[in-house]
Amino acid sequence: MPENRYSEIKGKCIKILRNLGYTVNSSHEEKGGGVRIYREHGGEKFALADVDIVGIKKGTIQIIVEIEEDDTPKTVLGDVAVVDMANICLARVPGSDRKMFPLNGVVLFIVTPASKERATIEMLRDSYDFMSGSLRDFIVTTGDEFEDELNEMELYMV
Repeated sequence: MPENRYSEIKGKCIKILRNLGYTVNSSHEEKGGGVRIYREHGGEKFALADVDIVGIKKGTIQIIVEIEEDDTPKTVLGDVAVVDMANICLARVPGSDRKMFPLNGVVLFIVTPASKERATIEMLRDSYDFMSGSLRDFIVTTGDEFEDELNEMELYMV
């Protein structure tokens, strides 16, 4: 995906999250490094991936946003499995150093420029067996539909 298109989608997602009261931390920021997710296992922390955006509310990470070029099953399930497997996230809240946040009940948004394969995405959501990990749900959407999807999800969050 061209860098300017990626930056445009990312900026829009960050603005929407902030408007809904989320504290936002994102990767590839000028200072302070990115947002990395880990799996703590056997007393060690294993780095799994950097994620594009995390939305923090009430002191917990509630949303992770990944911006992807496509919505192929391999891309979607790769993002889903890695986030589901992660159980801690190194992120920053304003006015503090980066710290480890536990991941639990997170919703993953995979935002693509144009999600075309609706039937495939529905099949993946229906078929994926969550690993009793950190992930509660995942939603594949476009940059234009992100706000509507997020608002709908907020209605059902407890």
